[in-house]
Amino acid sequence: MNPKFLLPTLALLVFSSVSEADEADTERLKQLDREIAELEGERARLLETMPAPAAVDSGGLFDAQGQVNPKITDSVVIIEGDKSVGTGFIGSVGGKKYVYTAAHVFSGNSKLSARNSSGASFRKFGVLEAAEGADLVRMEILEEVKNSLEFRPAEPPLQINRKIAALGNGGGNGVVSVEQGLVLGTSADSLEIDAAIIQGNSGGPVVEVETGRVVGLATHLTLLRNSTTKRDAPQEKVRRFACRLDKEWKWKSMKIGAFLESSEAVDRYKALNDVCLAIMAGLPEYGGSRVRSIGSNDPAIQKILSDNQDHEMVKAYRSMFNEMLGGKSDPSTMEIRRRFGILVSTLISRAIQSENSLKPETYAWFHRDRAMKAIVERKECLVELNRELQKLK
Repeated sequence: MNPKFLLPTLALLVFSSVSEADEADTERLKQLDREIAELEGERARLLETMPAPAAVDSGGLFDAQGQVNPKITDSVVIIEGDKSVGTGFIGSVGGKKYVYTAAHVFSGNSKLSARNSSGASFRKFGVLEAAEGADLVRMEILEEVKNSLEFRPAEPPLQINRKIAALGNGGGNGVVSVEQGLVLGTSADSLEIDAAIIQGNSGGPVVEVETGRVVGLATHLTLLRNSTTKRDAPQEKVRRFACRLDKEWKWKSMKIGAFLESSEAVDRYKALNDVCLAIMAGLPEYGGSRVRSIGSNDPAIQKILSDNQDHEMVKAYRSMFNEMLGGKSDPSTMEIRRRFGILVSTLISRAIQSENSLKPETYAWFHRDRAMKAIVERKECLVELNRELQKLK
């Protein structure tokens, strides 16, 4: 019997016994006393077996016991691609649920998987939507989702020094970590925070500690070196940024395949730019009429060559280098000029052939922005390559 019905039942029995007291004999009264005692005993036993009331959810990042709210961590998504890893989260908007992440987390990959901290995988998605003006994408989830995050409204405005936390797949280890911090600065589109986000956190939610609502999405960090005097050792300062999500964004819909293809096109275009710059850095330097040095030991240049070791122009550059260094006699200055002239001419030809291959107007903003910068860089490369070619003649 439900305990809440026991007391009304007792009251009814007592009322009945009193109203009929004149007709009831002593034995009847004793029987009623026994029934009341039995009912009270049953009520006590039922109360003992009922579970204790559940703790009231604080509605914030932490529950009443000070533990991270599992509904929040369960809404964080670990994203793994064939070339990179990152973070996302499930957010609710207009009765729909979306996976949000940074555009660069998807970019560069041909295969992607998404699962939450409980191990549940998500496979059914709608079209990809890319934000205009931010490193931000989302996809509607077309399957049942248990938990999701809510977004903080724009009003009242988010204040500096507001307590926040960044959640994500820090270090790419497949585990959701929680890093607390403060809002250090705000702009119309971005937040600067001091929560210790690292590689792998990109695309993860930044939430208010008090409400558990999303205020931003981790996008990038910058590393600054500075010193106050020449005697001071350089000091490194890491600054961490998030895209604001307490505002409305304009979205561009596209198929994820088209998004990934545009990413690959921009990467390929920019790779040739980088190769051109690296090879130009390794062109011969002359002291008078003689070659003083060839190649570059700059770590940044060596990294470009290493990262693009399968590029046809890098292979040609290294092959020519090995032939000149491995010959029985040192090549003449004229021969060095001739061979490097052929290499630079080929670079110019390749750069011109693909100069207009990008179609930024069809891309998501993140790739469109990268493409426009790469196109400007290509024009600058061609100017420098032609200048170097004239020196080699």
